[in-house]
Amino acid sequence: MTEERSNTQDKKMIQLNQKLLHYRSEVVKQDRILADQHKRLLDQDEVIHELTARIEELANNPAIAIQEEVAEPLQSEANHEAKEPNEPTIHIDSYFTYAIMAPFETKDDEPFVIKGHMVIENRSSTSFINPVICLSFNKPALANLSGRIERSKTNLNQYSVSRDGVTDTWRFVEDKDDKQAKETGQFWLTPPIDEIPAQSTITFSDFEIIIPTQAQDKSLSLQVSGYVYGAELPEGKASLNTITLTVS
Repeated sequence: MTEERSNTQDKKMIQLNQKLLHYRSEVVKQDRILADQHKRLLDQDEVIHELTARIEELANNPAIAIQEEVAEPLQSEANHEAKEPNEPTIHIDSYFTYAIMAPFETKDDEPFVIKGHMVIENRSSTSFINPVICLSFNKPALANLSGRIERSKTNLNQYSVSRDGVTDTWRFVEDKDDKQAKETGQFWLTPPIDEIPAQSTITFSDFEIIIPTQAQDKSLSLQVSGYVYGAELPEGKASLNTITLTVS
């Protein structure tokens, strides 16, 4: 009996020691948490103190705030220029100028005629190399270029554009001719020059688009978009406006 009682007391003592260790570890843990929170409070107090002092400084001297507002964007711009000192920025814009001539009456022999120009401006400080333009029709079946744009007699893959006594020859890109345009709705053309000089403009002039009235049923919605591509603009850039003809 005495031995059993001793064993029972030993087990109780072990259990008490285990509980004591557990409680001590919890106390240490809570002390650590309190210490961390106390440190965070001190850090926050320091930040609040610095901000309060800064607000008082700016309130007493508004000129400092103005100088910093001016200096910050200038410094940011200087850092940006320092990172990209040798990367010229290409600024290319294009747009259409055009007029639509509608028939007095909707008859099979009286089409709609669109006359226009596509202007390409290089507003960069460097030349724009290997320019290419694309005229994209939303309805491929209506894709055509005609009027004052005539096929060259010497090369069927060229258009000769006559303007003010000067002939500018625009060529198809590879085999993307007008036959393919009936399938894709796109005309791809290159100008007679290999580059557009800085701060200069070229024009794809005097083109005509003829839309037969029999091509429409009860309504017609034609849109022609322009795009400019080049060595510095491989993904292309859309023109600022589109040619739009809507008949209902």
